[in-house]
Amino acid sequence: MAASAEYREDETLCTRGIAHAQPHGCQVHSCAGVGPLSVRVQVFLSRGYRLRSRRHRRRFQVLEGAQAAKLQSGLPSLQSLDATYCRKLTDKGLSAVAEGCHDLRSLHLAGCRFVTDGLLLALSRNCKNLIELGLQGCTNITDSGLADLVDGCQLIRYLDINKCINVGDFGVSKVAEACSSSLKTLKLLDCYKVGDESVFSLSKFCKNLETLIIGGCRGVSDESIKSLAAACKNSLKNLRMDWCLNISDSSLRCILKQCENLVVLDIGCCEEVTDAAFESQGNGEIEFGLKVLKVSNCPKITVSGIGMLLSRCNSLEYLDLRSCPHVTKVACDEAGLIFPEFCKVNFTGSLSEPDILV
Repeated sequence: MAASAEYREDETLCTRGIAHAQPHGCQVHSCAGVGPLSVRVQVFLSRGYRLRSRRHRRRFQVLEGAQAAKLQSGLPSLQSLDATYCRKLTDKGLSAVAEGCHDLRSLHLAGCRFVTDGLLLALSRNCKNLIELGLQGCTNITDSGLADLVDGCQLIRYLDINKCINVGDFGVSKVAEACSSSLKTLKLLDCYKVGDESVFSLSKFCKNLETLIIGGCRGVSDESIKSLAAACKNSLKNLRMDWCLNISDSSLRCILKQCENLVVLDIGCCEEVTDAAFESQGNGEIEFGLKVLKVSNCPKITVSGIGMLLSRCNSLEYLDLRSCPHVTKVACDEAGLIFPEFCKVNFTGSLSEPDILV
């Protein structure tokens, strides 16, 4: 859809391109500048167009004051807003969106560093139908804010709080309990205050969990992962727990044995994992359905362990073996290992990684 003359008059204040119309949705990427948000741009937003920057970051001012008030009345049907990396957005403007857009279902604010618990309270009070919330890198979010959020928003299916370093077990446990029947994806990458209590809560309440990212959560140990394997054995599909240094063979065996629908697993830098994690436990060989497996920087895994894995998993599409000192291409060739036909094996970092566990 071509931009109108009215829009072209304002292109220096926003982006240069308007892509196809998106009913009920608006996407504004990488708007880090300081120009004013004009009434004309508000009209485009209210009609549900998706705004994109083509080459450079364009100016898109924080929604404040009278502009925010106009937005409240102009977007009552908005269901989806993606303001990823609009770094100058604050609670004031976004709270106005929440107060005026009661049917908001999806909100993505990754990199919006000024967002605080105040916005989560506004969402809780006004956006009861919210199902998807992305807050990656919003470091001012705390446990208190998450507790407020799920007091009103209990239909959340997808929650990304990667790198929200002030979130801990209390907040995650509140989310698990309040959104027990809906939560399917939870991302907690590098939330270093998160530990076993969070995983135990997820095991207790969230039986339908499909994706869990706890990479860098070093307080997570074998016991809570065993609990997760038992509770989510029919639902869990994607699990990232790289840099969980207390994870060992015992919990990994439980995950591989019980989670029959698991397709993506990242145990990079889990230094206590050995070949024994892939050994058969008798009572018949259990076939793994894994498509993506990352075991980079696991110093105790050897060619023997990879051989045992391959004997029970012919569905692999990507295998990351970088920085495993005992597993090299030469060693695998010498051992006669045969990888699945369409499997990309990353020995050195020369292959691009799938982004499924970001």
